[in-house]
Amino acid sequence: MNHRLRTTMMLVATVATGLGHAAEKRDPAAVAVAQHTLEAMGGAKSFEALRTLRFDFVVEREGKEMARIRHVWDRWDGRYRVEGRNKEGKPTLTLFNVQKRGEGRAWVDGKELAGEELKAALERGYGRFINDTYWLLMPAKMLDPGVSLASEGTTTVDGKTYDVVKLTFDGVGMTPQDTYWAYVSKDTGLMERWDMVLTGQDAKDRSTFMWEDWRPIGAVRLSMAKRAVADGTVIRFDNVSGSTDADASSFAAP
Repeated sequence: MNHRLRTTMMLVATVATGLGHAAEKRDPAAVAVAQHTLEAMGGAKSFEALRTLRFDFVVEREGKEMARIRHVWDRWDGRYRVEGRNKEGKPTLTLFNVQKRGEGRAWVDGKELAGEELKAALERGYGRFINDTYWLLMPAKMLDPGVSLASEGTTTVDGKTYDVVKLTFDGVGMTPQDTYWAYVSKDTGLMERWDMVLTGQDAKDRSTFMWEDWRPIGAVRLSMAKRAVADGTVIRFDNVSGSTDADASSFAAP
């Protein structure tokens, strides 16, 4: 992840219940922390009831907006809409279903794509889904299938005490060699710090994001800002909303 904004996991429509791959290794103490923070975020049932999720994924560096990607996701049937701008500044729109990778439609500057251009656009759209939703929903994804959890006990950083859980992955996602550490506050039950060593990096490259601005979105709570300790880069979420209803109009072709 860090400044490449990558994630490791294929997201599913609902929060997992803890049943998953046979090869997973889960420390009971780590599972208890994951369940505790999920409850602090609203609980599994609240996430399962969240059908239509909207948000803008925004990257800021030195106070300047570097990117803004608009998302709409029907978490029950997999329909997805992602909009942004390409390197030339032209508007892009991609419509697809996360359960049917490689299928869908895409437009650049109002012109519908076909062939290899369409294939590439669909893969980019799918990548945005993987990356951006994970940054929004983590740590509600800690109990997903394929995630191994290990407790690293408690630690105190800058006067705050955290339960620390190490996350590794059992052959899931785009970069399964990534390793994460979730720091769950003893006071709030929320993950307030996230450390990571990404695929191809060494332990010395471990980076930290602070998870801030937790807000209610319907019946769940999500962090609206993730701040990089090293350079102050902020991943911010704007125009976030969730509902239990379907919204077919969002997935209609222009």
